[in-house]
This record gives sequence, C-alpha cells and structure tokens, in this order.
Amino acid sequence: MTLTADRTPTRNPALVLNRDTAVALGLAVVLTGTSYVLAFALGWITEVNPLEAFAVATSYACTYLCVRQRRFNYPIGALSTAAYCLLFWQQGLLASAALNAYLTPMLVYGWFRWRSDAETRPVTRLALRWVPVYALVAAAAYGGALLILGALGGQQAPADGFILVGTIIAQLLLDNKKIETWVAWALVNVVAIVVYFSSGLAIVGVQYVFFLGNAVYGFWMWRRAMRDGVPVA
Repeated sequence: MTLTADRTPTRNPALVLNRDTAVALGLAVVLTGTSYVLAFALGWITEVNPLEAFAVATSYACTYLCVRQRRFNYPIGALSTAAYCLLFWQQGLLASAALNAYLTPMLVYGWFRWRSDAETRPVTRLALRWVPVYALVAAAAYGGALLILGALGGQQAPADGFILVGTIIAQLLLDNKKIETWVAWALVNVVAIVVYFSSGLAIVGVQYVFFLGNAVYGFWMWRRAMRDGVPVA
C-alpha cells in the first residue's frame, strides 16, 4: 500500500497482479475440473485429453485476467492459443486452428497496446466512424475464409469461419480496450458452443458456455471502469 500526494492510499500494482494471477489460476483449475466432472457424468467423454485440458485451463486464466485488465493475460493467452491451434487441427476444424495460429504471435501487439498495469490504456467506446471499416473487413474476411475452407475441406465451414472472423475482430477490439469487445465475444461464444459440442469437443463447448456468461460480466466490469475513469481494482 502506498500514498498519493493527497494521502489517499493506493494499491501496489505488483501485489494486485500477484493476487489476480493467483485467483486466475485457481479459477482455471476449478472450472476445468468442474467441466470434466460434468462431461463424465453426462457421458459426453470417456477419457481426459491432456492437450484439451491444458488449452481450456490456460484460456480460463487468460480470460479472467482480461476482465481484470491485467497485462499478464497475454503470455498466458499465447500458451493457450498455441495449444488450441494443435487441438483444432487434430479435429479438422481448420479455421479455428488457423485462427489460433494467427492469434499466438498477434498477442504481442496486444501486450504493447495495453501498456503496463500501472499505466494501462483506458477502456473506451469504438468511434462510430470505425464501425463501417470493421464491418467491411469482417465481411471480406468471412468471404475469403469460406473459399479457403471449402477448398481445404474443413468441417462446419460456415460456422467455423464465423468463429475465425468474429474472434479476430473481438481480439482487435480487446487489444485496443474497446468495450464493444464483449459484445463481439458474446456472438462468437454462441456459435462456438454449437460447433464445439457437435465436433466432439465437449470440454471446450462447456468452456464457451462459461465464456458467454463472462462476456456479460466483462462488459459490466469495463463499463464500471469507464464510468469511474480508473482500471479495475
């Protein structure tokens, strides 16, 4: 704990980061374990896929740290996306595999855009003049994704392509700390739940159910940060 010039106590950023990282890892273990218990109980799976478990757990940790506006979400996210890339490739979900291959190095961009936790970029709204640009880029990217996936014989190409394009847009909004990122993530999550359950990735499907709820929570937390003019404490 330190004091500002007006003697107002402020939290030590390092202590806050350590606390949030510990909570993130704890949630990752609890939520991943809960997903497996549920999946086994309902007969969705008969064995644990270690790669899937690792990807899911690190993704939970990363997502919590995003909501808390902690920059450390980026290295954890890089581990998660690398694992997901291999997992989706094995399942024939080529767009999802390509997406995570793209996201792994692109997280470096987000790391620098967010800046350090002590001087983090504030949460803002997307300017209206950028909405048509995002819409045109999304439409062009989706059309291209469908052509490529059709040529490669990817599974569930229309929905998988939507996840690819939607996630790229959502991640770009996240990297620039635009509150609309949570709306984009919610749309992606709805489609992902259907695709991953139907593809035999029940644990990933359960995770996206949690992510849908988290999108609502993230929107609320970031809106509060916008209102108060300070990062999440």
